[in-house]
Amino acid sequence: MQIDFASSGGFTNLELTYRADTNTMPEEQAKELERLIESSGAFDLQQNDMDSNTAIGRADVISYRLSLSEGARQTTLWFNDITAPATLRPLLALLRKLALEKKKGD
Repeated sequence: MQIDFASSGGFTNLELTYRADTNTMPEEQAKELERLIESSGAFDLQQNDMDSNTAIGRADVISYRLSLSEGARQTTLWFNDITAPATLRPLLALLRKLALEKKKGD
């Protein structure tokens, strides 16, 4: 599965990106990401379910872009801390952690 994640904003306006292919990463990490993606229902979410314009201009809000691709299944979603469905929050937390680790390593 291809994962392309980006976040920006918040008080520090920290910009993070993370790209991964679960076929080429350590197996345990890949399984955890795939489990969180499936349990979040990300492939079933519709963009119109998330008003990504809510809270624009608030300094404390983090905006996200999440693109997922696996075979014929593909989705790209834009949302922020306020509009993100609760089911996505564990996945977002892990992706932010991985993106921060990557940024520290760069």
